Amino acid sequence: MPPPHDETQSARIHLASQDPAFPAKREAAYQSIVAAIDTALHPLGYTLKGTTWSRSTAQGKSAVHLQRSHYGWDVRIALRFLTPDGTAPTTGEWPEDDDVRLSQFCADATDPGTIAYLDVQDNPALLAYTIELLTTKAVPWLEAHHAGAPNPLPDAGP
Repeated sequence: MPPPHDETQSARIHLASQDPAFPAKREAAYQSIVAAIDTALHPLGYTLKGTTWSRSTAQGKSAVHLQRSHYGWDVRIALRFLTPDGTAPTTGEWPEDDDVRLSQFCADATDPGTIAYLDVQDNPALLAYTIELLTTKAVPWLEAHHAGAPNPLPDAGP
């Protein structure tokens, strides 16, 4: 079910679309997002190539991918793990042929893995919750696949 229409967000998007400086602001927000994720994942052994941070072991390859919306208003964090033969794991409740979204690790109804450029512009500290969830819940879940002991996906909540 799609989220309810958000008049405030729609108005903000409309104003941004009329702002000739928005493309530069969007790129600055994107670079802030990339820097925050890289700062968090690099010490954990993840390397950045393009828009994907990855880590490989004998058990497979995990990836944290940053997908830009084709509408140009936000980015989405997607998680993936591939076994050495290039397929999704058959254990650990990995969705077949799909990425895991960061919202799967969040108990409330928000999606901290979808990050609006407008929000980053207004309050860069909003990234802190996303990064915390990524490093304390999602990456340890990926790391369990590297250890050969995949965990079930947590209940996403309501």
